[in-house]
Amino acid sequence: MEAKTDVARETALRVLKEVNNDGKYANISLKHNLRRARLTGKDAAFVTQLVYGTLERQITIDWILNKFCSLKRANHWAVNILRMGCYQIMYMDRVPDFAVCDESVKLCKKYCNKALAGFVNGVLRNIVRNKESIAFPSKDDDPVLNLSLTYSYPEWLIKKWIDDYGIGLAEAMAMPAVSDGDYVTIRVNTNRITKDELKERLMQQGIECDDALYIKDEALRLRCAGDIEINPLYAQGLFTVQGESSMLVVRVLDPQKGELIIDACSAPGGKATHMAQLMNNEGRILAWDIHPQRVEMISFNATRLGTAIVEPQQQDAREFQPTLEGQADRVLIDAPCSGWGVIYKKPDIKNNIRREDLHELYELQRRILFTCSRYVRPGGILVYSTCTMNADENHKVIEEFLERNPNFKLDDFTHLLPEGLRTSVIAPGMIQLIPSRDGIDGFFISKLKRMM
Repeated sequence: MEAKTDVARETALRVLKEVNNDGKYANISLKHNLRRARLTGKDAAFVTQLVYGTLERQITIDWILNKFCSLKRANHWAVNILRMGCYQIMYMDRVPDFAVCDESVKLCKKYCNKALAGFVNGVLRNIVRNKESIAFPSKDDDPVLNLSLTYSYPEWLIKKWIDDYGIGLAEAMAMPAVSDGDYVTIRVNTNRITKDELKERLMQQGIECDDALYIKDEALRLRCAGDIEINPLYAQGLFTVQGESSMLVVRVLDPQKGELIIDACSAPGGKATHMAQLMNNEGRILAWDIHPQRVEMISFNATRLGTAIVEPQQQDAREFQPTLEGQADRVLIDAPCSGWGVIYKKPDIKNNIRREDLHELYELQRRILFTCSRYVRPGGILVYSTCTMNADENHKVIEEFLERNPNFKLDDFTHLLPEGLRTSVIAPGMIQLIPSRDGIDGFFISKLKRMM
């Protein structure tokens, strides 16, 4: 009789296969498979650690595995079993090595075949025997490969960061965030409840609540929150999930009551609803997205949070709307980007980065910026932001735009920043946030003013 596989490890394996080979997002696949297996508590936490830990270290894990076997021709299930096993052996001290090997063999027998089970068993036991002697090239001998393997990033990306920012800042960008990621940040809907009142109600549910690092008047960090979107307080629109960097973008935009604002790349609507909250629902916010299902997400969140001035619209931000030329008091472009500033929370991003896709992305960003800048009235404000750490998507985009558009100039927003972030300003009107240094998502934010 065939031995039963461990449900938690089997669930983690399914997620890794879907992410690495079927093109699914890790957070969505994980949520679906945890619900499917009905795992909660410690079991769900173990699966989450296995999935995100393996994805976080996958580039390094593959380098290690390739010292003991060839992954190129291996069955997809077997490769992911090996990755998950290697992660447990190399990075999880509390899991006995023999148990890792045994459970990996069981998984392989179920999802592959007995011949591959022997192969997987042999590779993992070889790693167990030799793990103390596995060493990376030194930083002096090969700084690119050293940082690539130490922090598990593609070599070409490490080299790019070193070329653009120098080795010190490149390493800071590759390093994990200064605080662990086992929390969710929420923005309190202060039009319906105070932060202290919401904090008390969440704590009554057994949820740990801490003040946010910087935006202390309307943000909380929650732990042990479970699936937050099924929380009744979420359904009542008392809060929404939103990171501090995202909130900071709106603080820099500084929306005022009664204004017309265009949020050009709005879905899922976190920034648009935040603007409406700060404007006390007085004014008009056009919230655009190119995809109808994402427009529905904006509409759902605007309704849930009671932000009546948000107008969700299906609109391609690249296509100019003549009737809006020079009409907007403020325009926000939270541009589509590579997402390198949130890799510490979404490690599947770095395993799927393709250098050849970047040029098309750069062109998209420039076109959106040029088109949407035409909506800003004289004296109005334009904010351009991304959740990445890539000079070609960030300050180089702005510098090129300013060269071609002398009627705009950088607008210093240092006074709008929490004091602890003012040293992250790279020029008056531009800031680059770095997770390992600043403790929040790696956003770039630039603020421009139209002069005439």
